[in-house]
Amino acid sequence: LTWCCPAWVKFAEEFHQDMIDNLSTCKSPQQMMGAIIKSYFAQSEGIDPEKIYSVSVMPCTAKKFEQQREEMTQNGISDVDAVLTTRELARLIRLHGIDIHKLEPEIADSPLGTRSSAGKIFGASGGVMEAAVRTAHYLITGKEMVKFQVRGVRGLEGRKEAKVQIGELEVGVAVVSGLKNASMLMDEIRNGRDDIHFIEVMTCPDG
Repeated sequence: LTWCCPAWVKFAEEFHQDMIDNLSTCKSPQQMMGAIIKSYFAQSEGIDPEKIYSVSVMPCTAKKFEQQREEMTQNGISDVDAVLTTRELARLIRLHGIDIHKLEPEIADSPLGTRSSAGKIFGASGGVMEAAVRTAHYLITGKEMVKFQVRGVRGLEGRKEAKVQIGELEVGVAVVSGLKNASMLMDEIRNGRDDIHFIEVMTCPDG
């Protein structure tokens, strides 16, 4: 069960406590980046982590809650200090009279290398699953995965399932968006279903 949607994690903690041990221990991309900025990046640049103020720009208001979770700190220092929604950022830009069309284009900083194509699809329903499956395929087989092999987990349906061949392993994957769909799948698993090995859950419809 994926962890990257904070609203889903909170829902699971409240209503599916028997499934909590199955949640991924990986932090969300927001929290991973925040932790890296205040550890690896701070060390490589010779900066005191306490002097770094890290702000995430996210489309999801639940990311504000995630940023405040106690486990999202290291030695008393928050991984991420503040979260702005994309709407809040747009309002700030207008408030300060900034015309984006008049700004000179600049190349973004790249302290951790070039982003992967998997990173671009993370916010869409099925994107987390596809990124994870493609990475697992490469790590296990040493070969890139052909895109059409994982098309079954992409799309706007509230629930999608697929069987993916990774080397000699057949992995059952599921992608659900919307908490009603998530709860229905959790009930199936409680009732004995055991052919799904990896489940992506997003609270918002379509991811």
